[in-house]
Amino acid sequence: MGKKLLALLTAFGIAYSQTGQDREAQEEAKKALTRLEKDYVLLKKKQFEVEYTFSFTYYSANQIYLESFAILDPVFLTLGQFGIERAKRHIFVNSLAFRYGILDNLQFDVNVPYVYRYDRLSRGEQNQEETLERAGLGDISVNMSFQPIRETKSRPAIILNFGYKFKTGKSPYEIDPQKDVPTGTGYRSAKFSVSWVKSVDPVVVFGSLGYTYNFTEDVDQTVEANNQTQTLDKVYPGDNINLALGFAYALAYNFSMNVQYINTYVLPTYIKKEGEPKSKVANSTFNLAMLKLGTGWALTPKVPLSFSLYVGLTQDSPDYTVELRIPFKF
Repeated sequence: MGKKLLALLTAFGIAYSQTGQDREAQEEAKKALTRLEKDYVLLKKKQFEVEYTFSFTYYSANQIYLESFAILDPVFLTLGQFGIERAKRHIFVNSLAFRYGILDNLQFDVNVPYVYRYDRLSRGEQNQEETLERAGLGDISVNMSFQPIRETKSRPAIILNFGYKFKTGKSPYEIDPQKDVPTGTGYRSAKFSVSWVKSVDPVVVFGSLGYTYNFTEDVDQTVEANNQTQTLDKVYPGDNINLALGFAYALAYNFSMNVQYINTYVLPTYIKKEGEPKSKVANSTFNLAMLKLGTGWALTPKVPLSFSLYVGLTQDSPDYTVELRIPFKF
């Protein structure tokens, strides 16, 4: 309690003492914060958790870049044109994450997404509208998180994350982009990030810096558009540089709010066409900036619920994303 408030109570003859219940409430508030920021808290040894996540993303740009989807379709990569004047993309993702605490400071994760994508496109001079949709498995990923440094009064906790993404979703290089949509990127990825978190009661401040390496993909796909035909041999997807900064604030012992700035810079993509040298794809760099506004509510000590709204800040970003997460510990 602040000195001014304590002095005010004393002036009115009101005695104040911190009861055991008050101390317990403050301690629960601190625990609620760490529970609800799942990206920066590791499970205890032999603890198992299943988390269900639902997200909906609306994307109105012609180009699309999300961590789980293709950067550009094969027609644009080879011929340098979309043929689409307007595109409205609706992406629904239901995913299950399975986490296991190998040690108190070492955690293993598997994430399995199921994707439903619905695109409304306007093509041609007459802006004829057509719809494309697909539901199916997305790109499965595995992660290993290690916390080598614990938090102290003078330093933050440090967490290292190593991840690998498979190409289990439907690849954009296995479909006709004029008639179908993918549910995955079509290439494998490996990522590394460093995160830090510091408690400044009743606030938790956190951030992360990461790099994602996208593996070269052998495509060997023939693309035809506007009476032009070319063969796309290889795609060299641009790597990603990721930055995130944010804080969470406990409003009650079981309720918190958090704000986060997330920025992903996508380096240029290169391709190799049949009979031609490797070349850079024009307009294949992206700068995605998102503002995340979230709330967390601890339904029980082992079942926190969080809801987040992501708002796009740049033209390359999705217009918005809504996300609901519910983890269950065992």
